[in-house]
Amino acid sequence: MTVIYGDIVFCMNGALDYLLLLSAARLTASPVNRLRLLLAAGTGGVYAVAVFLPDFGILNTPPVRLLWSVLLSGVAFGWNRGLLRRWGAFLGLSGALAGMLVLVACFSDSAAGFPRGIPVTGQDARALLLSGALCCWLSSTLWSRLAPAHGGELVPVTLHWDGREVRLTALRDSGNLLTDSRGRPVLAAEIQAVAPLLPERGEALNPDDPIACFERCAPQWGTGRVRLIPYRSAGGGRRLLLGVNTDWAEIGKVRVEGQVVALCPERLSDGSYQGVIGVD
Repeated sequence: MTVIYGDIVFCMNGALDYLLLLSAARLTASPVNRLRLLLAAGTGGVYAVAVFLPDFGILNTPPVRLLWSVLLSGVAFGWNRGLLRRWGAFLGLSGALAGMLVLVACFSDSAAGFPRGIPVTGQDARALLLSGALCCWLSSTLWSRLAPAHGGELVPVTLHWDGREVRLTALRDSGNLLTDSRGRPVLAAEIQAVAPLLPERGEALNPDDPIACFERCAPQWGTGRVRLIPYRSAGGGRRLLLGVNTDWAEIGKVRVEGQVVALCPERLSDGSYQGVIGVD
């Protein structure tokens, strides 16, 4: 008879869910919120313990398991339009991990059989941790090596101007060729994300009319602070964006003096990122 220890079940399955959710975030180039991941992992650990409680057998049925995976993904990544893609990655990695557990068990003395599909003993922990670490390594290390070469990497950005600071997430996109006069990539960012950085929070700005904004703001904000940035979209259309010169920015781990930011009136994503910058 297998003895079930609730603390072991909670810790092992919580760690497993954390690794899987982190791997799904890496694979889909999604921002990682560690607190949300920890909360989701803790929820997964509670579910694993509840599966073994009397009168809770319904939790072990496929429909409930599927719904629970959606709940974990929503808690970890947020309830937005990108959830379906991240949930799919989470399910795919869960299946891959199951295969890894069987493979690792074939080359070790660890038993691959888990009661109700849940790891419950210390003997299972070796295969669990090795397989989970392998999943995380494949999805983060290899992805991080490939992403910078082709774009698609999400990076944290911090912008500074006259003692004010805003933080946002930007997508590195090799197809974004927008540059300043020195040939450095221009950060295109949603105006809502950048507004707290601007004088008077940019309340007087109307980015739909960049020429009028430039004429009004240039004398007030100082020489060289505001500019008009021409660009051409993928469809061939041409337009102007209002651009501002920050004091400096930190993009990833690189500090850039005088980073130029183009203010975009429309949203750039489903909430995964608020800016787009070319691959330098």
